Amino acid sequence: MVEDYVMMLKKRISPNTVNTYMAGIQAFFETNDIDLKWKKIRRLYPAKVKKTGGHMWTTQDIKVMLESTRDTRQKALIHFLAASGVRRGAIPELKIKHVTPMPNNCKAIVVYEGSLEEYTTFIHTEAAYWLDKYLDQRRNDGECINENSPLFRKSYQIGIQKVLPMNDELVLKVIWYVIKKAGLRAGQQKRSGRFDTQTDHGFRKRWNTIVENTNGIKIILAEKMMGHSVKSIPMAQIYNLPTADVLFKEYQKAIPELTIDDSSRKQAELDILRQEKSELEKKNQDIENMKEEIKRINLRNELSDLLKQKMIDWVEKNPDNMTSSQAAKADIIASNKFGELVEHYLKDHQGNISDLKQRIANAIIETREN
Repeated sequence: MVEDYVMMLKKRISPNTVNTYMAGIQAFFETNDIDLKWKKIRRLYPAKVKKTGGHMWTTQDIKVMLESTRDTRQKALIHFLAASGVRRGAIPELKIKHVTPMPNNCKAIVVYEGSLEEYTTFIHTEAAYWLDKYLDQRRNDGECINENSPLFRKSYQIGIQKVLPMNDELVLKVIWYVIKKAGLRAGQQKRSGRFDTQTDHGFRKRWNTIVENTNGIKIILAEKMMGHSVKSIPMAQIYNLPTADVLFKEYQKAIPELTIDDSSRKQAELDILRQEKSELEKKNQDIENMKEEIKRINLRNELSDLLKQKMIDWVEKNPDNMTSSQAAKADIIASNKFGELVEHYLKDHQGNISDLKQRIANAIIETREN
């Protein structure tokens, strides 16, 4: 009977899936202590074939999709999937509170909040623009949006009617409709039950391909933004917990290639160049400030040594006027005058104290009560 079932599966499903179907049946028999000759049965399994559905939507494909529709929700959804790389199944759970602003008009997205699979990804300026436009349309239609409102809602006649999130099936239908309208399925045939480019997963494959092939991207952080665990580094999921700012710094490197519109891509490239320039200027300024602080410390130490030596020499010559312990208590460095002296020679004399050394050498020390 089991052998007949395997033969039937070979005719109905993908060769790559037979083992999955049979795993449950094998577990059932083993749980009930029914011994079968599984080695003999597995010889009936078909040879695995190359998987289909491995292609991605190209930037040009997505551009055609967006040009084929005028619907704001459809545009926002396509942009969102292309920019964030989230799975279709994450859309129904997303709420307004899961979206936070980031620099350069980008947004951070917390996916699967509160679950073990929670992770953070981002959308760039272009996608954020269409998301904001879609949300503004809902507000203008009368919807009262709060932090618990769904990010993408079902269609409505009037905005004030009960708000329901788009479910998984509806998300797939909307994507399929846009792809079909764009003519991207014309002439395509399924192989092993799949198109070469999967309807929804084609966006995720594009995101992954672009981000992981961007120069300078840390693969482990790219995987984090995909919601993947890094199998080659088992403990990374537990101990490597980068902040949103760290992840966003990596995401920014891929923004130009993730952007769909050519003008938006050029703007993204300019934004990155401006930011890099700003960061470089800040680093240079930090270096200059550090050099200035080192000069200040060195000057304070040099002056302190000069004054202490002057004091020691004077005490040795005038033991009746001051004891060594009294001299040690004379905290010259702590006085405001000492700090002002250091700043004066640092700014007005570029740290050159040659004349001051002579003045200290010729100075006369006087003692006063208290």
